[in-house]
Amino acid sequence: MTGGIDDPAARPRAPEFALDPLQELNGKGLAAIHRWYLRDLGAVGALMGDIRAGLAAPDDLAPAVRGMPMAQNLALFGTACGQQCLALTNHHQIEDGWLYPQLEVQGNAPLNAVLTRLRAEHRMLHGLIEDLAGAADALAVDPEAGNFDACARHFAALDAAVRSHFRYEEDSIGPALGYYEVRV
Repeated sequence: MTGGIDDPAARPRAPEFALDPLQELNGKGLAAIHRWYLRDLGAVGALMGDIRAGLAAPDDLAPAVRGMPMAQNLALFGTACGQQCLALTNHHQIEDGWLYPQLEVQGNAPLNAVLTRLRAEHRMLHGLIEDLAGAADALAVDPEAGNFDACARHFAALDAAVRSHFRYEEDSIGPALGYYEVRV
């Protein structure tokens, strides 16, 4: 894919839509769903910060990422990361298979270019999720600080990419959802 997730030159612009307050709610619904994911990603980041600060051991991260039974202080990571990655993947599948097609049938070429880009970004995000999972597997085999650092880098890359993608998606298709009366 040309350009990274947050490369403005690689991101087509959506058309402008004049919306009434009721129509604006559909885009706000998408944003609300995104906030749930961002809250969970923030919790994962906070736990990784605790591990980096020595409040938890680096080798404690692997069982959480792998979804194994965890100590009380790792329950948050397992919920937020293991299930979060699966939930984010499912969220993108719903958008790609149900939400975006409802917008594509409107025949709006600039909007359809945005949808094509969003799908490409979903594939890129899934790659970042796989990178994090691979780093967590390496940490499970060898819980040394360098492997934790690799996990932290992969998590930071995923977190930044998800946040950028959500902003672009909300700004680009949020108004279209209201204009074309697509319910979220």
